[in-house]
Amino acid sequence: SLERLVSSGINAEYGEGEDMFAVCIADLIQESKEYRTLLGYLDSAGRKTKGAIDRFNVNHSLIICTVAEAAEKRGCWEEAVTLYELASNYEKVLEILIEELSRRFMSNDKGHEHVHQIACDVEKRAHHVALRKQFLLLLDLYQFHNLYHAGKLEEALDVITKLQLVPLTQDAISHRIQGFKSFSDELRRCVPDILIMVMSILNKMYRGASQNSTSFYGGQNKQAQQIRDQAKVVMRFAGMLPYSMPGDTHAQLSLLDAPMRY
Repeated sequence: SLERLVSSGINAEYGEGEDMFAVCIADLIQESKEYRTLLGYLDSAGRKTKGAIDRFNVNHSLIICTVAEAAEKRGCWEEAVTLYELASNYEKVLEILIEELSRRFMSNDKGHEHVHQIACDVEKRAHHVALRKQFLLLLDLYQFHNLYHAGKLEEALDVITKLQLVPLTQDAISHRIQGFKSFSDELRRCVPDILIMVMSILNKMYRGASQNSTSFYGGQNKQAQQIRDQAKVVMRFAGMLPYSMPGDTHAQLSLLDAPMRY
């Protein structure tokens, strides 16, 4: 099998400059599915444990990336991430994880948790990569999402405020609009759900502040008024975004905003 292929000494050009030798070995590995045995793997500390292929004088990185590309084309994103990382191709690793983090952002299920765990593990090793800033931003958005669903509303609002994605004051709107224009499609895809979560937080905080109002004349306290003002800013921002959001987004935002208008 692998030994016979290597000993045959195939080393011809294949397709557009591809190494036929590497392609043949990659095909053999894909058929066997014995990735850890043949290609090796990363241990818990991120160190590479050698596989059977390391015994031969071949282009290991090319072979691993060829297998990874095939896995990616089949839609096996987790398999592709593992293989690309084995080849130290962190640009591809983050590219795939950014897409999966974005796609599963609002799923709130085991798939959401699973991709988040993998991404957090990869983050420890993926340094000096062009996509790292965008990758870290998505990880922070997952933290916001998880705090929101855990009912830790003030902590969630603190996270989104520090990320400077959604304005809560009038003077921040234009800056946030300009920032949005630089977002990738993967980040823009998350924005409608982020806006709904932010408005839901403000809605719940407003109700709590209104119930705790001690005003003699039925007026609302300063905290409730501040939350109302923040909600107005979010609604204005949502209306100004140069992005076509899902049809029900504005309806959901208006429903959450309505109790805070009066």
